[in-house]
Amino acid sequence: MDEESDTRGPRRNFLPRNRQRERVLRMVREHEGAVDAVELASQLGVHVTTVRFHLDALCDDGAITRTRMNRPGAGRPRTGYLAIEERVDYRTLADVLAMELGQTVQTRARRAQHAGHEWATRMTASRSAGTGDSGHTPQSDADDALDHAAARTTNAFARMGFGPELVSAPGPSTPPSTDSGGPAGERERIIRLHACPVRDLARSHPEVVCGVHRGLLQGLLDTSATEGNRKPQRPAISAHLEPFVEPELCVARLVAG
Repeated sequence: MDEESDTRGPRRNFLPRNRQRERVLRMVREHEGAVDAVELASQLGVHVTTVRFHLDALCDDGAITRTRMNRPGAGRPRTGYLAIEERVDYRTLADVLAMELGQTVQTRARRAQHAGHEWATRMTASRSAGTGDSGHTPQSDADDALDHAAARTTNAFARMGFGPELVSAPGPSTPPSTDSGGPAGERERIIRLHACPVRDLARSHPEVVCGVHRGLLQGLLDTSATEGNRKPQRPAISAHLEPFVEPELCVARLVAG
């Protein structure tokens, strides 16, 4: 069999595998939220099995991450994919911050939280500039505002590789909060973080790493509340991060007070 005959099979119209994988990655990056293999296959004009092959490879490479896409009504969630765009050398960052942020745990935690809030502001500005989307979504009531903020926050944490799962109420794997910051009965949304990308560092430098993530979480909510040049939503939404409620699970709570 000569080399030319290899190009005459069913794949004759396909790009070489590496270039096709780049197309898949580029298409995932162009989506604001998660996208599944079926939609990507339709947009690219290739078989869904081929797309899944490249998606698996991109996940293994750390270029994208899997997430869950809820179906309208009943049914199992679909697997969606998000590009991982926010990458940081966390190990070096945590070590440097731990040394430079202050002499006490309280000082380091406070300053790390401030840094995380600033990170969220810059991340949101960069994302909006890249997509040309202000992110404005009209809100009809407090529950809609809370759902909108929770969805955008979940999306951001998915892009950073935290493996988030958005739920609306405490479940068997999510113990009731002991520090919700307000009276019982407040509206809240819960995001379970199954795959913190810096879990080991969070255990060794919790005041720094978890402090940054607390600030990041609140910063994402604050930018979501004021994006599109609208007035801040009322009631305000506060963020509460509970690290290691289980050995490999952290919980973020968004509370409309």
